[in-house]
Amino acid sequence: MKRINSFVFAAIAALAVFASASAFVSCASVMGSKVNVNAFDTLDSDSLVYMSIPVGVHSEFTNSLLKKMIGSDVSDKYIKNVTDSIERVYIGLGSASNKNRVQIACDGTVSTASKLALSSTDYFTKKIQNVNAAGIYQVYTEKQSGIQICNPGSNLILIASDIVPQLKKYDSEANSQILSDILSGVSNNSNEADWKDSEAYKFVGDSSVNTVRLYMNKPLSFITNLLGTSLSSSIFQLNFIEGEFTKLASGKYSVDLNMEFSKDNLIAKAVAFLKVALLMTDSKVTMVDDHHLSVTGIQVSLSQMQNMLGIR
Repeated sequence: MKRINSFVFAAIAALAVFASASAFVSCASVMGSKVNVNAFDTLDSDSLVYMSIPVGVHSEFTNSLLKKMIGSDVSDKYIKNVTDSIERVYIGLGSASNKNRVQIACDGTVSTASKLALSSTDYFTKKIQNVNAAGIYQVYTEKQSGIQICNPGSNLILIASDIVPQLKKYDSEANSQILSDILSGVSNNSNEADWKDSEAYKFVGDSSVNTVRLYMNKPLSFITNLLGTSLSSSIFQLNFIEGEFTKLASGKYSVDLNMEFSKDNLIAKAVAFLKVALLMTDSKVTMVDDHHLSVTGIQVSLSQMQNMLGIR
């Protein structure tokens, strides 16, 4: 984590101004802070699965996914009111300590309709959440599923099974930006610099692409769901899988995967296995190098995509 250079008088003055700025964030956060926090930066860095979905190109997939995650009792109209106001959805699923953890961050200009939908007493209960001395937020809890939703800033909607960790990260990023402005671009918080330099962060956090992107740290179950057959863990010893889903004119998705293996003597066996498993498809299996192989051109339906992710 980056540290501010030690210069006593400037630091004391800055901290005094920062304290008053933090108080401003506390008041503003209930209505939505004007600080522009990157949505992906509100997800924890230890998720087992990360996904990025550009909503405009994949609205059907986004609506279906959010409905399943927020709660099936929530109306389609409500879900559409949310997705109409966002541009991209970032998702983090599971962790080593909690495989059921759900974290979602929706990036875009949050509309009035979306804010009104959040106030629906049919689906949600509301409370004020204090995450620390500088952060006070309205949190809405879906009555049936218990999923929590918050709009901490004008460009962001957070959805989670436990929203407090994301709100703390939002606060940390927002306060870091304020302090950075005060100190002319010097920040005391890089919010896990190693994470921001990681392959997962760069691949899924790239907001310039129109494909659905997926990164999995524990991918064996994903491949099993994709192929519909059990895999040998002695062969598929994987560090990660990167996946890219492109929507086709038919409504199906073309899936391209990049797999990294932990041992170089496993690739040939894995390639042979996958070529047999995918024999009746138009996909292509290629050995890239001693630790990587690619699978391109697998075609799946919307429901198959959700099943692969374990979202039903």
